[in-house]
Amino acid sequence: MSTDANASPDAVMEAGSGPNRLSRRDALKSMAVFAAVPMLQKSGVNSSPAVTSRVTVQPRSAWVSGALADPGGLPVESAVKVLLVHHSDSPNTYGPEAVPGILRGFHHYHTGPVKNWPDIAYNFFVDRFGGVWEGRFGSLREPVAGSATGGNQGHSQLICLIGNHATEPPAPAALTSLTGLLADLVQRFGLSRVPEATTTFVSRGSNRWAAGTTVTTRSIEGHRAMSMTSCPGDAAFALLPRVRAGVRAATRLG
Repeated sequence: MSTDANASPDAVMEAGSGPNRLSRRDALKSMAVFAAVPMLQKSGVNSSPAVTSRVTVQPRSAWVSGALADPGGLPVESAVKVLLVHHSDSPNTYGPEAVPGILRGFHHYHTGPVKNWPDIAYNFFVDRFGGVWEGRFGSLREPVAGSATGGNQGHSQLICLIGNHATEPPAPAALTSLTGLLADLVQRFGLSRVPEATTTFVSRGSNRWAAGTTVTTRSIEGHRAMSMTSCPGDAAFALLPRVRAGVRAATRLG
């Protein structure tokens, strides 16, 4: 089992500059990507899906209830440098109707005494049917900082595949939606579309990269590159080169 998750009491498992600098034309395209995303109300009452350029994201209000709507006081990343792919390390055998309850279970576990995080850990989730869900409050509006096993070194947005991908790869529909979501986020934050390109930042601290360490990584990477964990599972991690290539093809930019 990945160190990224453990069973909850309810048996629910947890889930620039230089070559990366954008031209003015590309920057304008980046700014336009999320222009179609409606601003969610602070109360969390808007339940309409948010349509980006490539995927439809179910807003947080599609799975939360009551006090889960707004945890308040969540920090926002000033500069996103890397998109990290996780898996929830939970069963792969679930139906589409079960996803909202699974997300509530993750929230219960993440904010409970074991993890004690301020909200559900990840900015976005992708289910095995290709559904995309807003996770941490406000992630559709702005780059809210997430939480992660081993610590979040910062400068990142976290995308979690719902399932266990230690040996079983993500379903084709999940990979398609993951690639589309990552392509939208790459443009949203002005990251390089080149699969081999790297980015550099100073870590704010994780169990792999101590605070103050200069980290160089790909713009799209697996959780294991930032923390001492097997996440997102060997089967998903092996597919990341294909996902990166798909992101470049989806954005049609070099």
